[in-house]
Amino acid sequence: MAREKREKETRKELLEEPDPVTVYLHRIAAFFVEHRKPIIAGVVFLLVLIAGTSGYFYYKSQQENAASVLFAGAMDRYAQIVSENGSSEEFEAVKNDFGRILEEYGNTEVAKIATVQYAAAALRAGDTDEAIRYYERAVSRLPSRHRFRETAVMGLAYAYEESGDYNDAIRYFEMIAENPDSAPRDQALFRLGELYAETGDPEKSREAFRTIVEDHPDSLYYELARTKTDR
Repeated sequence: MAREKREKETRKELLEEPDPVTVYLHRIAAFFVEHRKPIIAGVVFLLVLIAGTSGYFYYKSQQENAASVLFAGAMDRYAQIVSENGSSEEFEAVKNDFGRILEEYGNTEVAKIATVQYAAAALRAGDTDEAIRYYERAVSRLPSRHRFRETAVMGLAYAYEESGDYNDAIRYFEMIAENPDSAPRDQALFRLGELYAETGDPEKSREAFRTIVEDHPDSLYYELARTKTDR
């Protein structure tokens, strides 16, 4: 009996749906905190290479350097606050830090990256309007192949979902799901499966879950998706 009970509890835990927004935001926060220095160093190094004797590029490299220093300081502060306080405290504490980068150095590459992190902080704090505003800014400014554009698109989809705008959430999740090489494709497909069901399209919902089962057998969402394809 005890063994049977343990097996039932294990199956229940496996099928317990992870909170998708929390999973996404934890990944983003951890990535930025862990890689903030190499990200910044890479941007600055690239601009120094192209600076040459051009006054304009020299000015640009100086701007990037200044923005990089501010961003590194903001991320160090953010990392410390994340480990100590709740989401609303995190956001209020970093508003000024990130605000200065975005206002004074808005045209720099560092500011584009900072925009994504600032939007994620807003979403963590539950300020969906602010998150949507800055995710949209990031999506509009980042080139299609920029390493953080996909992150911004996913964030925007989650922000719209949190705000209750399921149609726009679906639109942005579909952008990720349509790319078979997208890293968070399984996550986007799972959210689409849930949202299609919520908006009255059960066939599309089953197809989204089926795609996870067929294309992403190692996915965190595999077991959950498999149970939903049987409905």
